[in-house]
Amino acid sequence: MGAVVGPEMTPQRRETALRAFHTLPREDRQDAIALARQGRRHPDERVAAVAWWYAAAVLQPRWYNRVPLVVPVVVVLALLGVAFATNFWPLAFLGLVVLLASAALVRQRLTTAPLLSLMRPPSAGDVPGASEG
Repeated sequence: MGAVVGPEMTPQRRETALRAFHTLPREDRQDAIALARQGRRHPDERVAAVAWWYAAAVLQPRWYNRVPLVVPVVVVLALLGVAFATNFWPLAFLGLVVLLASAALVRQRLTTAPLLSLMRPPSAGDVPGASEG
């Protein structure tokens, strides 16, 4: 999976988008993600807008969102190779930490990239949650 990044957001806008998504009922969050994976928008425009802003907030253009997913695999293999060759096991532990962090990034990308790929709702305006009534 290639790098998928959202638009640059201010810290306040990012915080607002994250908070708005987490205040949605769990069922709405799960439905929005499931529908996005099928290439469909959530029928409730407010939920669709909040989900899009959440994805944009999570997938900020940062180095960790731009790194190809093959790079952490190579790093883990290199750390494990050096750990076995030198019998220095803290490197193997570091490899495990890199592997877990990479798995979290993969999960994040797989969950939020479909939300971001959907068209931004016109009713969202410039502020996350603006379509809330």
